Order: sequence, then C-alpha cells, then structure tokens
Amino acid sequence: MCSHRISCFLTGLLLASCCVAQAGPTLLFATSDDWLPYSGVRDGQAAGLAVDIVRSVYQRDGVTVQFQPMSLRRCMEAARLSRYAGCLTPVPGERDAPYYRYARTPLLQETVRIYGQQGESTPLTMAALAGHEVGVVQGYGDAFDRDKRIIREYANQEVDVLRKLAAGRVHYALAWEGSANHILLQNADLRSEVQVVGTLATLPVYIAFSRPHPDSAALPARFDLGMRALRQSGQLLQLERQWHDGHAACGC
Repeated sequence: MCSHRISCFLTGLLLASCCVAQAGPTLLFATSDDWLPYSGVRDGQAAGLAVDIVRSVYQRDGVTVQFQPMSLRRCMEAARLSRYAGCLTPVPGERDAPYYRYARTPLLQETVRIYGQQGESTPLTMAALAGHEVGVVQGYGDAFDRDKRIIREYANQEVDVLRKLAAGRVHYALAWEGSANHILLQNADLRSEVQVVGTLATLPVYIAFSRPHPDSAALPARFDLGMRALRQSGQLLQLERQWHDGHAACGC
C-alpha cells in the first residue's frame, strides 16, 4: 500500500512538472488598440498583422504571448516598465534610443501616404508639406521629425486626422496606407472628402523592447531568428496576404 502511494505521488509530481514545462514562459506586449489591419481589437481581443507575427515568432520557442491593447502613446509609456516586454509598433526615432531596444529585423515595412482634400493636386512628397498644417498621430522617421518647417497638428487616432482634413482644419494628413484604407472602407463620408495626394515614405516598423524587462537583452535576437524562420517557411507571406487582402475584401 505504501509503495503504491509513493508511486502515485511520484506520478503526480511528474505530471505536474510536465504541465509546467508545457506551459512555458509568458511574454506580455502592449499594442495599439486602433491600428487595424496592423494592430487593434476584434471580439474583445488584440488582433492584427503585427499581433499575429509576434505571436508566431515567439510561439516557435514555446513561449505564450499575451497582448494588452491601448493607445499608441500609452503603449510607448508602458514599454518603459519591466512588466511589458515591449510595445507594438512604433517607428523608432533618435529620441527613443535611451528607453528601448530594437531588433535588427523590422516587424513591418509599410507606406505612409499623404492625404489631401478631393481635388488637391498630386503627386506630392514630404517637401510639399513645409509651411502647412499637417494632421499626424506620431513621428514618421527621423527625416520627418527633424523638419521643423512642417506645422504638426496632433490627434490620438488616424481617423481623427482624416476628419480634421475633411473639415478643412488641416491642409494635409498623414496615415499608414493599410490603416487608412481600413478607415475609408468604414467611413463613406470620408471617402467622398479625402484622397491620397502623395507618399511620405516607406518605413520599417519595429517592436520597442522594454529595457527594464528581465529578458530585454535576449528578446531582440530571438525575434530576428524567429522572423527569419517565418520568412523561410512562407508563413510570414501568408500572414501578410491574410491581413492585407482578406481584411480589405471584408472591410472588417
């Protein structure tokens, strides 16, 4: 009887240890709550291309990845805390270097378009923005951030800068092509008022890894390896097609 109890006890310990091993470590990322198809909220959960890429990268190592959606501004602030592994998905600037780590491989490579009112002359480049009020949500790379001739009018969301443009409160607006397409699909009133009038730049978008996080030194390198594996397997291309083509088709 005693040996049977000991055997059951040892079996229980083995099963418990297996469960713990299967559970693996967990990473918590902060992510934008209003940037579909890249990052947003769907059915109460974080969703988007960036979310799926990060989840796929780290799950290859047996890591459970969780996401906390929030505004982009709060996301960057949260990434300064040790609780979060990082923030998806800013364009790094010179002023961010002391606070975050970055992988060598970008999370996304996307295009920022210049939007104007219907009838505005095209095509325009960043040089045409000098001296004009431009609706923006964030920085768009060091070249844009350094140009003090551009009069920036900030808003919390891209839909807000497009509404300011439609109302004539700014001369131009900047928005990521994918997310602007999503907004325009859902807002017929904006489609009739604004249009693409030029291209600012195609920019790499990165994860801002939290420096205080216990794994901050290892996470960027693991991301580089994971992205390489996703690209070689064809999974990265599948995810991009799913979110860009499928998202546009359903308008969701």
